[in-house]
Parts: sequence; structure tokens; C-alpha cells
Amino acid sequence: MHTIFRKKRGQAYVEFIMVLPILLILVAAVIFFGRILYLKIALDMASYDGVRAAVEALDEQAGISQGVAAAYNTLTGFHINPAGAGIEVVPVGAWTRGTRVYCRISYELNVSDIPFLGSFFSGLSIPMHSTTWSRVETLRSEW
Repeated sequence: MHTIFRKKRGQAYVEFIMVLPILLILVAAVIFFGRILYLKIALDMASYDGVRAAVEALDEQAGISQGVAAAYNTLTGFHINPAGAGIEVVPVGAWTRGTRVYCRISYELNVSDIPFLGSFFSGLSIPMHSTTWSRVETLRSEW
């Protein structure tokens, strides 16, 4: 009877070893897609904050600098290094009431440090971006 338990224990080890790679791949996939989703949410929020700060300014230079600063601060709040992000605030035409203003943010997400994927995809980075637009405030008091 002692040999029957030993055979079952060996079978459990074999089954565990067969299932372990699949489990590790699932964990790596969750980390991978979780990081992509987190960065996409952060970029969307930063571009929104950037354009909102920009369109509330009185002139173009102040609007652009306020927009870039707001996007920079939002990325910092998400614990993302804003130095690696390309942040631009671009008006379409002259800076007057109702002018369309875009805030574009681009970022390269490095995924080579994810366990089990880094060894296969060393140096892999995923380009991500977000663009939000709004109009310069039309209902403000006279400038």
C-alpha cells in the first residue's frame, strides 16, 4: 500500500510540471496587458488635462505652456516618467475664441522587463499615443 501513495505523489508532480508553464504564461500575459491598459488610461488622462489647461489660457504661449505642464504633472501623478513622453499642444489657427486645440502625447512602453516575456522580447517597446482636442473657451468674460 505504501507504493500506491508514492505513485500518486509522483503523478501529482508530473501534472504540476505540465501545468506550471501555462500558469506562468497566463501571469505574464496579465502583467503585460495590465501595463498596456494602465499606460493607455494615463495617456488619455494626461492629454485631457493638458488640453483643458491650455484652452483656459488667455493667449497662445500661456496656453501651450500650461497644457504641457498639466500633462507633465498628470503623468507624474500616474508614476510614469514624463521625460520619456512626447507632449505637444497644438492650436489649429490663431488663438481666438473657439479655436480648436489638440494635445498629443506619445510614449514608448518598454516590456522587456516583464517576467517570462523579457527573455523572448528583449528590447521590445510598444509605441502608444493619445490625442484629445477642445476649443478655446467661448463663454469667458472679455479678455
